[in-house]
Amino acid sequence: MWKIAFCASFCFLITFINSQVVDDHFMEFEQKGNVSCGQNLTTHTGAFHLAIPNLPDKTCEWTITAPKNSSGIQLFFHFLFLHENDSVTVFKSCSESSNDSLINPLHAQNGSVTIITAEKFICIKLSGTNTDYFRKFEGAYVTQGCAFSVIPGLQIIHSPIYSENVTAIICKYTFNRDPHHRVFPAFTFEEFNISQSTVELKGSTIDGLYNFAEHVDFFPKDKEQAKIDIIVDMKPGTSEYYRLKFSFVDSACSGHHKFGAHDTIFTFESPPEELNNGSIVTGCRYIIESPDTEILGLNLWKFHFNDPLDIVSINDGSSLMSLPLFQVTTSNANFTKTQMIRSTGPYLWMEFKPQTYASKFSVNFTVHGQGGYLKGNGTFNVNPTDGNDTVFLLEVAQNEFVLLNFTASDFNLPATLSIYDDFEKTNLLATLHGKIWYPVLSKTSRMMVIANNFAKGSFSADFSGVTPGCLHMSSMSNENYILSGNCNSTCLWVIPPQDRPESVLLLNLQYLSLGSDDHLSIYKLDGAKTRLGEVHSNVTHVPQLIIPANIGALVEINRGPCEKENEDVVVIGHSSYLPVCGKDLTPKSLANFQITSPLYPDTYPLLASCKWKLSIDKGNFIHLVFQSMNLAHNHCINITNLLDNTTVQYDGNVLPEDLFLFNSSVVEFDSSDCKAAKVTQPLESSEGFLLNGTVTSCGGLLSGQAHGEFKTNNQSLCIFKISVPETQDNANNVVNIISYSVSRLDENGNYELHVYDGNSVRDNAIVNDTKSEIWSRTNNLILKYKRIDLNKPSSVLQFKYSTISCNETMQCDNKMCLHPDWLCNGINDCGDFSDERNCASVPVPPPVVVKEFGYSSTTFWVTVFIMLILGVLLGVGVPYAYDKYKSGQYRRIHLKPIPTIALLLHATNLAWMLC
Repeated sequence: MWKIAFCASFCFLITFINSQVVDDHFMEFEQKGNVSCGQNLTTHTGAFHLAIPNLPDKTCEWTITAPKNSSGIQLFFHFLFLHENDSVTVFKSCSESSNDSLINPLHAQNGSVTIITAEKFICIKLSGTNTDYFRKFEGAYVTQGCAFSVIPGLQIIHSPIYSENVTAIICKYTFNRDPHHRVFPAFTFEEFNISQSTVELKGSTIDGLYNFAEHVDFFPKDKEQAKIDIIVDMKPGTSEYYRLKFSFVDSACSGHHKFGAHDTIFTFESPPEELNNGSIVTGCRYIIESPDTEILGLNLWKFHFNDPLDIVSINDGSSLMSLPLFQVTTSNANFTKTQMIRSTGPYLWMEFKPQTYASKFSVNFTVHGQGGYLKGNGTFNVNPTDGNDTVFLLEVAQNEFVLLNFTASDFNLPATLSIYDDFEKTNLLATLHGKIWYPVLSKTSRMMVIANNFAKGSFSADFSGVTPGCLHMSSMSNENYILSGNCNSTCLWVIPPQDRPESVLLLNLQYLSLGSDDHLSIYKLDGAKTRLGEVHSNVTHVPQLIIPANIGALVEINRGPCEKENEDVVVIGHSSYLPVCGKDLTPKSLANFQITSPLYPDTYPLLASCKWKLSIDKGNFIHLVFQSMNLAHNHCINITNLLDNTTVQYDGNVLPEDLFLFNSSVVEFDSSDCKAAKVTQPLESSEGFLLNGTVTSCGGLLSGQAHGEFKTNNQSLCIFKISVPETQDNANNVVNIISYSVSRLDENGNYELHVYDGNSVRDNAIVNDTKSEIWSRTNNLILKYKRIDLNKPSSVLQFKYSTISCNETMQCDNKMCLHPDWLCNGINDCGDFSDERNCASVPVPPPVVVKEFGYSSTTFWVTVFIMLILGVLLGVGVPYAYDKYKSGQYRRIHLKPIPTIALLLHATNLAWMLC
């Protein structure tokens, strides 16, 4: 297909060029007539061409004799489509021995050439050796002044060539309108090296002297007349030159648009297919210029390509020669919809080249007072502004990353900086606000910075290209950081703020092997640059840390000299995000729930601040059990009663008694500085905690009464705690316990009952509940009644309790109340054998004597016995094995008789040696 398209385009071009050559409208001097080889031209103006294109005589000459009043002969070669071995030379005469050439020989040229002479007679000589090649050689001349009409087929005009003894002369080139419908010329200076000479444009979109530092394309100002004058004043003797190219576009969708002072948007749309009535060119080209050198933006908002060869090109500047920004094709059309485009200056150049206008393309151009496309390195800033977002596109060399350092920042919400990798909104690196002191690093050679809602606030920043090295910016949900080598360097691992309202950052330094001169610091990315901790070579483990996701973290590793040539890995880290710990719980009656430290049962992270709000219905209460608790120094749990705003704090590893919460409460866990010590805390953590909660409406605390009773009337779950004073009337020699009894008032049996002797269900349960009266060991009891089958009637139990006071005669030696049935029952119920003392049937065990040094007698004799047996085995086995080794027989073991006395002596000696 591409070959067919190429052939069709080439045939069209040849037909088009030929139609222009014979068009009298464009060449008034064609009226003088063309002449073939060997003719002498004597009129003021004229034209010449090669009549026989294969040059059968291998040479062709034209002579031009100027009238007496002429200023000199000026040549304009339209076409020099020649064989590579052909040459065109201009002589003062046509003699074969003539060596007085006015210019260096010309060869095949892509474009036209103007030759300025002061001669009244010249000879043009075309020479070639290949007679099979078809050439196109055409030109014109004038003898008064220097003015030529430019036919559309030329495409390229070169700067004039001056012969010797020529003073300055001004040449004028006039391009007239093409007769075909909507054919419109677009001009580009492909090369322009002019300083002393001048090029002036008239009738163009940029009239005046062309002296732009950057290339600027131009069009005829009047699309109907489409006439442009190009006036060239070249200074002889200089090496200045230019190369002007013009091509054809559709006048319906091409031109130069400059924004007005109050304009903010310009919309380009390709012509509809039904209006394409006769145009032989399908192609649109626009130059967009902003007012007051402001920045331009571009937004692709609608396009449809009907052919795989359709293409849109956007250049950063005002010319075909400007640096390309990007291209849109069928292969990347979806990707470019998210692409952000900004110019480096006040111009953007756009070209849409469809195969037919069945393809559609629409784009919005916008004006921006700040932002732009910056390359290499530099400084940029944003000041307070209203209106569109400010976008900076930063690009460095292909093998580098963009390093962004903020030199000043003063902005808060709603002002926000969004920083992306590359020039599209798919790879977000960070969302920033506030005081920013830390660097931001891209993952490619391009970075996009978008400032929005900057009605208040400002910032300034530097950017440059750096090799990746040990600088790393995390941007994904889970990302690793590995550092090795990079001695005598400062390495940074930046985990930027992320907009994750229900998440926190979990920073895990999994492996540390720092050298003696290395140290590692961890910072919050807050305005205060809060240091969370510092680690040196004596630390090999750091607990995980929790940091708010919208703040972020930075790990700085300052490396000293390498301690060995090929260093191993010194730091391995991992970043991830966890759900925010804590939540609002609204448990209903009979519900069970758990509250744990983050990552439980693993070690909890530092800097956690968790909050659980427990909301219960009126009439219910919560039974809360500390199943486990092991907290590091200065970490704690706070439980607050929301009714009276009282708070109880728990820390350390001593398990507290069970709690009964009768109102909505808040449980908080703080693993940073819960006691507000405001001193540097060590980076230490522990196992954490587990709280079990149960909600019910039956039960409660029974305290302050010496006796009482209660029932479980038609309930599914009841939890009671009975407490009596620890001593009687604060007399330390009298201790109190609880006597209770349980009676069932029906025959349902649909229940289970657990009675715990203490202030927690962690304590031992009382299993002997058959007696009519049961005594506790402590002054607290927790009774938990539960209906087994909720579909069956509940059992009704009646509990009665009273206080038992024990004086010194009723106590064990350890001050525990001595139950009557403990005496001489053969069981150490007191725990110190005082209940089994002075019993005839049960001997009292001897007291255990612990010596400060040496071994106990029991340990000694057990050891002697074991060593004696071991000595016998070794005494028998070793000699026998050695004997078998010498004889080489290993198939079967035959025990040889060993003298008993010798054996015993040998074993005894060996045992004593081992002892």
